[in-house]
Amino acid sequence: MHGGGRCPFLFPFLGDPGHAGGFKPAGRFSPVMPGPLEGVVVIDLTRLLPGPFATQLLVNLGADVVKVEDPGAGDYMRGVPPTTQGISYPFLMVNRGKKSIAVDLKTPEGQEILHKLAARADILVEQFRPGVMESFHGDYATLSRMNPRLVYCSFSGYGQTGPSKGVPGHDITFEAHAGILGVTADRGGRPVIPGVPIADLASAFNAAFAILAALRTRDRTGRGEFVDVSIFDTAVGLMVLNLAHFLATREEPAAGETILTGRFPFYDLYETADGRWLAVAAVEPKFWRRLCELLGLPELVDHQFGDGATLERTTAALSGKFRERTLEEWERVLSNEDLPVAPVKRVSEVARDPHVRARELFPVADIPGLWKTPVLGHPAKHSVSEVRTPARVPSKGEDTDAILASLGYTAETIDALWRKGVIAR
Repeated sequence: MHGGGRCPFLFPFLGDPGHAGGFKPAGRFSPVMPGPLEGVVVIDLTRLLPGPFATQLLVNLGADVVKVEDPGAGDYMRGVPPTTQGISYPFLMVNRGKKSIAVDLKTPEGQEILHKLAARADILVEQFRPGVMESFHGDYATLSRMNPRLVYCSFSGYGQTGPSKGVPGHDITFEAHAGILGVTADRGGRPVIPGVPIADLASAFNAAFAILAALRTRDRTGRGEFVDVSIFDTAVGLMVLNLAHFLATREEPAAGETILTGRFPFYDLYETADGRWLAVAAVEPKFWRRLCELLGLPELVDHQFGDGATLERTTAALSGKFRERTLEEWERVLSNEDLPVAPVKRVSEVARDPHVRARELFPVADIPGLWKTPVLGHPAKHSVSEVRTPARVPSKGEDTDAILASLGYTAETIDALWRKGVIAR
């Protein structure tokens, strides 16, 4: 993938925002190459979590991402706690290595700036409700006439079509509408909110995936395309097993009653003597057999599946055994066993986990002028391509002057736009 023959680096004033070398498998040497998206310019009109996380993935792979923010509030994520050194840590996690330009897109002058940015870009990602970009004269039809090679991703809650397309929402509402919360409940049947915003984050991966597919198409055809990514669509896609059950049987999947939600004792959560929990996923018969032997319950080997009283007795037997030892004791017992059983860890424990360290999932970023801090590493390893761990966190509008200058605006014109409130610095 490439930048389409335009200037290889649209905003040369930025320099290198930081990087980490490529992953090299043991026993093999491969020269580290530039990031897969080196030279690809992305205009990022997203905010909060899903869109910024998607474009952060592109930054990690070498893309040059320009974040377009409102001169007033900017990205709402900037105000989300906790803050360190005056910077929102959630904002830091999904906006490192980007550049920020603050522009009022409601003004003709701001729209002209957007047009000039898009004319030189490879990708534009926007996260407004349907119709908003059209009101800014920044819709795909308008911008693609200026730049036919532009890959334009509209990243919205419900997509650009359908009766719900204009309905507002956030992660929990999309999970509710898609049925995820309907099959996620406590023992009393009350729906529970997952500990992570599943729909938001999954849709970010989906958007990055779709954008890369569109770039591949552009490599073949020479033309960009419009990509419609919906958080709701992604959430429905995550229901693959529940939908398979319903479409095959016409039976309503219920929380705690499907194969992967605790119906069977081989795939469930068990409390330990100290009030901690173990996740047991002994799906394969060989694992189930060994688990029963380890627990001193060989008579249950033939009862991996069952119903009624048999199912209840098997679950009760396993529950009783797991309550006999603390989580630490079970970890020692299981350390020498080849079993898919894991402790339900606290976040602080994950941060110290030796496998997390070995996989370099929390690399340390040196935030310029502030401090060194762990951040999330890119969740994939490349043997040849360089993957970056960018450290620069832009303040709102920090790069406005430099970006406008790179677009041909004079210092006098930039000052005039600032005095008029079209831009912020």
